[in-house]
Amino acid sequence: MRSALLLAVLAIMAGAAGAQPAAPPEPMTLTLAQAVELAMKQNIDVGLAELDLRTFQSRYRQVIGTAIPDLSLMGSYTRNFKKPLAFFGGRKTEIGEINGMQGGVELEQTLYSGGRLTAGLKATRLAVGSGQDELRATKDDAALAVKRAFYSVLLASATASISEDNLRSAEDHLATIQARYKQGLDSDLIVLRQEVEVANAKPALIQSRNLHELGLTLVKDLLGLDVDQPLVLIGDLGATGTAIPRYEAAAKAAVERNPDYQASRKRTEAALQMARVAAGEGKPQLSLFANYMWTGQSPDLSPGPEQSGTSAAGGLRLRFPFFTGGEIHERVRQARIDHERAGEAMRKIERSVRVEVKRQWLAVNEAGERALSQEKAIGQARRALEATEVRYKEGHAGQLELNDATLALNRARMFHAQALHDYQVALAALERAAGTKLEEINP
Repeated sequence: MRSALLLAVLAIMAGAAGAQPAAPPEPMTLTLAQAVELAMKQNIDVGLAELDLRTFQSRYRQVIGTAIPDLSLMGSYTRNFKKPLAFFGGRKTEIGEINGMQGGVELEQTLYSGGRLTAGLKATRLAVGSGQDELRATKDDAALAVKRAFYSVLLASATASISEDNLRSAEDHLATIQARYKQGLDSDLIVLRQEVEVANAKPALIQSRNLHELGLTLVKDLLGLDVDQPLVLIGDLGATGTAIPRYEAAAKAAVERNPDYQASRKRTEAALQMARVAAGEGKPQLSLFANYMWTGQSPDLSPGPEQSGTSAAGGLRLRFPFFTGGEIHERVRQARIDHERAGEAMRKIERSVRVEVKRQWLAVNEAGERALSQEKAIGQARRALEATEVRYKEGHAGQLELNDATLALNRARMFHAQALHDYQVALAALERAAGTKLEEINP
């Protein structure tokens, strides 16, 4: 028994020793277009907006249903524990039977509803259009959020690359200074100063890498991915040069195509139609009806031909709410207030859209100019650093000049990367404000 147990333990240990660790999951690679497409499928706000649109569509179909004739089936059963009485000439007489049954069908078609049906159809149709615009606005917001996060990751990646180059340059300069020190051309103090420069360059690299990883985590959150899912973003910050429309053209396009403004405009028109629906409640309601009824009474539940019969009728039904205690009047007043409120909200959204177009249009142009300026500065700073390195090796420049030239180049590269990031983000935000791609805007 003990030997069998020992063999089992040894087998388990051998299996554990021979087990290979699980391979890490393959990283997911996404371009910007793929990331936006994934957000459209998995973003929670987009899903909620789609549900709202389905609700509006259902309400529209509900109003259509009120224009279709109503067909009702009716039936009843009465058990008379005492038969009903009828009085004729001062004498009472029992009528009916113990069991009474009735069944039938009735058809009713509204002919006139005071304009409520027409206004209701227009209001719900506008609500569907508003829901479609709101869904598009939600998708545009989700796409913009993904683009901002995506470009932030690319900026962090570029910053990390610049920090790596800065550290490598500082280490190369340290090697040069150490060689000059061995030749007696530099003092140990200069060596110590350069070692401090190398040490100072490392935290910036660590911080840049951390920002890159944090940016990837935010992108995963936006896309509904697991936070530990390895992710690689494919792309770069690009360059300036996109054709930017005139501000007047962009502002005009925003008023015509911005989904937020279009949704608010349709909500305002729908509110006007709802005021007409409320006013129609105080007008006469005319409908056509027809029914067919079967009636039977018997001591048991099987009435014969002499105990049952049918009837049919039809006619017009008029209903006029002559006095409702002011209820309908106040409903109309509330609906008109809602219309006024919707109009004010529409004007507010129009102003905010125009302001956003102006702000992003200025941001695009400013970032583009910064990028071009820093692109020239990089070339000048690189030539200055190369010349300073040559002069330093020849003993015609000091360590301070060398470090200043290195710092100037890295700052120019950092500013250029930041300008490209700001340019791409502002472009995306301008398209969001205009409600369409910039190339589709007429100049």
